Amino acid sequence: MLEIASLIVINLIIAGIIGFIIGFIVGKNTFPKIKSLGNDKLDDLKSEKTKHSINPIFKKNSNLDFKPLILTTPKPTGKDNLTKIKGINTKIEMDLNNLGIYHFEQISKWSNKNAEWIEEFLLLPGIARSYQWIEQAKILNTGKETDYSLQVENGEIKVD
Repeated sequence: MLEIASLIVINLIIAGIIGFIIGFIVGKNTFPKIKSLGNDKLDDLKSEKTKHSINPIFKKNSNLDFKPLILTTPKPTGKDNLTKIKGINTKIEMDLNNLGIYHFEQISKWSNKNAEWIEEFLLLPGIARSYQWIEQAKILNTGKETDYSLQVENGEIKVD
């Protein structure tokens, strides 16, 4: 009886050591080495970290009372090219997409308080209202084009 118990204990110890070694190998290959990171690799690590972060709405102190309607994913038809709205460049479009705003329809339904909330949240003081994002989105949502959107579409204006 003592012999069987000692064999069980030895097997448990061996299984624990094997599990530790496998966990170490898997963990070592999963996480990048931080010591040997250059600036490029460090930037890649930061961008990878932000891909898997929580929704940015919960990180800001903005008042959620006036947060506009957001979607988890764009409609099956695909997202709209928000850079057709004057005042939205590719970075702002990406920030809006990360927030859950993909379509002209969403922006066209904003109130002034929603626009203020977006400006505060994205740190763009007065941009949405001064460039009249809501009015432009209403026109673009109907399928018509604005002078600015035509220029963007024709490549006359580069939106970076």
